[in-house]
Amino acid sequence: ANIPSAGAAMSQAAEKLNVVVNSVFALQIKLVEEYNGDVVNFAGDAMFVLFRGDSLKAAAERAAACSLAMLAETEKRLKAMEEMGVDSLDSQLFLHIGVGAGKIRAMTYGGGVYDKAEFVAAGPGLTEAKDAGELAKMGEMVISRTVLDLCVDLGPTVTQVPAEKLAAEGLEGFEFYVLESLKKSPELPALTLRQECLLRLSKCDSGDVDEAMRRFVPHSICACVDHGQSPKEAEECRRVTIMFIRLLDIQCDPFDYSKPETVEVIQKCICEIYSVLGRYEGTVSRFQIDDKGTVLKIVFGFPMMAHEDDPVRAVHAAIEIRKNLKERLTVQSCLGIATGTTICGLVGNEVRLEYTAVGSSVILAARLMQNANCCILVNTETLKASSGSAVFEKICSIKVKGKDAKVPVYRPVESERRITKKLAPVRDNSDILGRDVEINKLRQHLEEYVTAWKKKESLRCCVISGPAGIGKATVLGRFLGIITEKSNPAVRVLKASAEAIESKTPYYAWKKIFAKLLGVDTGKQATQFTHRACMNSLRNILGEDFEEHSVLNDVLPTHINTLGTGQNTLDPRARNEKLQELLCMLLNKAIGKDPVAIVIHACQWLDKSSYAFLKQVMLQKVFPILVILTTRSQEVDMELQEVVEAGVMVDHIALEPFNSDLSIQLVRKTLGAIELEDAVKDAVWSRTHGIPLYCVEFARAVKDSGGAPLNELPDTITGAVLLRIDLLLPAQKLVLKIVAVAGKDVNKELIAEVAPAQFSPEELQVELEYLVSVDILFRDTRNGYCFRHEMVQEVVLGFLTFMQKRLLHKRIANYHLSSADEVSPGTLATHFEHAARGMDNSDLDVPTAKRAVWFLKAAAEEAMKANAHADAQKYMARHAELWAILPVSAEPFDLEMALGLVDGNEKLLKQVLDQFIANTSASLKNLKATLATAIQEVSSEDSAAALRRKKTKGASAEAWRDTMRFGAQGIASAASTLGAAVLSQKAEQVESLV
Repeated sequence: ANIPSAGAAMSQAAEKLNVVVNSVFALQIKLVEEYNGDVVNFAGDAMFVLFRGDSLKAAAERAAACSLAMLAETEKRLKAMEEMGVDSLDSQLFLHIGVGAGKIRAMTYGGGVYDKAEFVAAGPGLTEAKDAGELAKMGEMVISRTVLDLCVDLGPTVTQVPAEKLAAEGLEGFEFYVLESLKKSPELPALTLRQECLLRLSKCDSGDVDEAMRRFVPHSICACVDHGQSPKEAEECRRVTIMFIRLLDIQCDPFDYSKPETVEVIQKCICEIYSVLGRYEGTVSRFQIDDKGTVLKIVFGFPMMAHEDDPVRAVHAAIEIRKNLKERLTVQSCLGIATGTTICGLVGNEVRLEYTAVGSSVILAARLMQNANCCILVNTETLKASSGSAVFEKICSIKVKGKDAKVPVYRPVESERRITKKLAPVRDNSDILGRDVEINKLRQHLEEYVTAWKKKESLRCCVISGPAGIGKATVLGRFLGIITEKSNPAVRVLKASAEAIESKTPYYAWKKIFAKLLGVDTGKQATQFTHRACMNSLRNILGEDFEEHSVLNDVLPTHINTLGTGQNTLDPRARNEKLQELLCMLLNKAIGKDPVAIVIHACQWLDKSSYAFLKQVMLQKVFPILVILTTRSQEVDMELQEVVEAGVMVDHIALEPFNSDLSIQLVRKTLGAIELEDAVKDAVWSRTHGIPLYCVEFARAVKDSGGAPLNELPDTITGAVLLRIDLLLPAQKLVLKIVAVAGKDVNKELIAEVAPAQFSPEELQVELEYLVSVDILFRDTRNGYCFRHEMVQEVVLGFLTFMQKRLLHKRIANYHLSSADEVSPGTLATHFEHAARGMDNSDLDVPTAKRAVWFLKAAAEEAMKANAHADAQKYMARHAELWAILPVSAEPFDLEMALGLVDGNEKLLKQVLDQFIANTSASLKNLKATLATAIQEVSSEDSAAALRRKKTKGASAEAWRDTMRFGAQGIASAASTLGAAVLSQKAEQVESLV
């Protein structure tokens, strides 16, 4: 059997817990609707419910009655699950409920780039419910004194919570009670709250309703629905970064929502947070208010919003949020950040759903927030992923609720600026493998540029392209080293790197270049000092041509005053044109008569404004220069098309992956030139496919594992591959999921059958051709499709949930059975086995398991005939393992199913007959033993009851004989149809013996 990796086991455990919790939620949501309540939100494994009525008394009565029904029905559901075998969770599940009553304030906050909104409630009633819930023990329901007084007409039976327990929770002077029963039931309305709401919505314009609802749904789910897919299909197992933020007033106390000004302050906070999240592309997953403060749960890495540097984004977003809230709004905040594998999916049922992240890292992030004292705390995984971009200090390990061992905790130093990778010159080629040809081309470009410069000829441009980790920065570093070597004349270098985090910041890369030109610090915001330094430099460079215009504030760290100048009247287009005119003039004057190379790394993150200015520079508006660009994507070709058409020489250097020998050489070099075992050498190519960065990360992972085989790809490789997948449309991702599960040589008919509602034949062909064009899939000689790289398939399989994989295996197996194409028993056995197995033995699909058992045996026999003894042993081991977990009551051999699988194959029919004979012999032996026992009982007891048992067993035996005879007749008939006379005669003999 396949042994899941540690990460897969954790995600499967989280998924299993989510399945159980959702089952309980579905039951509770049904009861909430019945008692006229409304689920406001989910908080992990908890629910916040509001009840309404014509009076507070009616609402409290319904809440109390509903809570008692929840306790009773949930106990039954959990007990039923335990009896079914769903008992292998890490922790015991139980329900406890708190009920409070009083006034609340319902509010909707929103804003940000995507104009999202969040509904929250706050007030004394909510505080009462929270306190009551914390007092409730396993299986208990605790109510406040207010609720008790309101429910007195229903005849409540209660037990008062002891005063010492209240004192321990800081609730002295309050009264709480354990509600045990109600003698009467409350009155319920004819129409539930949901029914009334749906009735009102039916009278509204559907477009307006959809537009309003979009504001409360995550952007990734909106995109999924827009492309015709169900949100259920967006459920994935993903490595994400979770951030929890708690907002407090300037005294570090929770906000008082009874004050009118609080609502306005919180709205400003939300707008500030949304503004930062719009830049770093995080998603608000939950917003709630309670006695502990105003809390937001934010996810970095949701589908269609994922990045390879999500932990880095989360850390810097946290630093920026804390700084902005404190400086602009005098609001304190506590933040916890954790990175790990979670299940990103739906919580609830069709009545009330949320898309969120569930897993241990979510709980850890919340615990870190609770332990943060107006600061930011992160876990070890977040530290490892972002240590190269921020400075951290170790906090002593802390005990976190829910964790046995202490958790190492780290705090980012907020006063430190973000660390950015610098392009450093590489002095020689000795440490660079396999790139001599490309480096020589760059050297030739430099020599040709210097020659052309001396002749006052046109500008030159070179684009270095390749996928993530291919070594663009290394080659570029060597080029910078070549420039620094003694040359005549010396070439001045102006360099900058675009960054993923700043991909929406206008002119980000050019800001670095111009800051260097003017001699100011790149990372500084506009201050009085930077303004004065820039103004002096501008006057020195431009002289009388200097125009003091406010558009320069967009690129330079200046704050040129616009009052009374009329400059604010420029429309955006005119303002941008004016800025580019001034920057071109500045660049021309600053460069002077010297040869200059402008180097911009990672152009895939370059914003539109930077691209536009780059084109202006290259279209002869600046003295002839050498431009060197690096990029992952083909977008740079489209952006520079206008430049090429204008006659500018643009050359391309495409970096190709290493071959197998170079890949192994790089791994050995990283490990200290040690000799590699054959198994590790074989894994190098399948895991890295010649990408140098992947080779280095693979080597480090091998070193960390002590030379053991790697069950998981390193996070750096997974993150880079996942980013490529996340850039695809939902329909294209669905195709990849089907191909990943189906294996090799997957034809489009299979894909269309597995996802019939998703594509027309024409649309499917378009999606497949696109996936081939971007080098993710390739078409084999038999017109089937498979992944070009094994590691991409592994990553795609990794973010499929267990239930998604199980469903796809079943659909694929059924397609193969009905298809005219020849499929090996081993392939069918694999698909049926994965489709049969659940997350535990209680979830076994028995009919599918029977098919898996049949095909495993057939695959073993086929392997034995081919002298593949090792494969045969593996099939038989899987056969025995699956056979062992089949229920005793289930007949492992299903004759009707087996005959259906024969499909005109005489060899398979013979196997069916042999299995039938073996089963019949065993059953006949058991039947004789049963009848003998019955006869013995009659002789010893000589009672009417014993005679009845004998007759019953005799009738059962006769029914069994009829079944066996009918089965033998069926085999004989199938053999006769095939013209297999020997088989037909043998089946008839079995019939007569029975």
